[in-house]
Amino acid sequence: MSPELQEFARLAPLGLLVGAYGTLVGAGGGSVLVPILLIALPHESPATITAIALAVVFFNAYSGTIAYMRLGRIDYRAGTLFTLAGLPGAVLGTLLVHNIPRSLFDPLFGLLLVGIGGFLMVSPVGSASRVPDGETAAVKDGRMLVGSLGSAYIAVFSSLLGIGGGIIHVPFLIRGLRMPPHIATATSHFVLTFMALTATATHIVLGEFERGVAQTLSLSIGVMMGAPLGAALSARLQGSLIVRLLALALCLVGVRLLARTLG
Repeated sequence: MSPELQEFARLAPLGLLVGAYGTLVGAGGGSVLVPILLIALPHESPATITAIALAVVFFNAYSGTIAYMRLGRIDYRAGTLFTLAGLPGAVLGTLLVHNIPRSLFDPLFGLLLVGIGGFLMVSPVGSASRVPDGETAAVKDGRMLVGSLGSAYIAVFSSLLGIGGGIIHVPFLIRGLRMPPHIATATSHFVLTFMALTATATHIVLGEFERGVAQTLSLSIGVMMGAPLGAALSARLQGSLIVRLLALALCLVGVRLLARTLG
């Protein structure tokens, strides 16, 4: 077997699992993929790691969005507003990561994983307060404004760290804007498609894909196969259990990154 086929056989199944899980919880897979890449590619720069991850996140989010469109779960009005608000942030976050050394990126990401994992362990995404019937137009507009501002900040942070932002965006939509979980997951995927595409295009313009193209393609093929599976499973599995398992994994990887930095 050629080295290229060996690489594909190793990475495509990983991409399938990342795509299925990322779509299932609305995270786009970046929060799972970036820690794996940090451990598997210890000598690559943060910019290279995030470039690979965000390209894969785009294919995951795109494939998942198509599946959610067929299921009729996307709030297009909210998704469009949040996308327009987040596009400049996606570019800014991508530009910032080129100025961060690996020695700072690893502990920063480790702390993020432990923080998110701890929050999701205590308060898993699985329920939301019901939006009252007869909500006025002014209140709806206020919620959309809050959502747009939040999406703009999340876009900067998520593109900087290469996680796509779904792991932060979904809890924000559910707890902050009181969206039903299945609508929040699908709408977050819709927004994530354009955020990740914009960030990836910025990385390409900056010449960051001189390396890692083969790995990106292998992972992307896998996630595009896994995303529809995750969308189908989302209606059948208990959300709180899934998110708690993800939270545990994030905490363990975060602790490993911090331990490696300190060691």
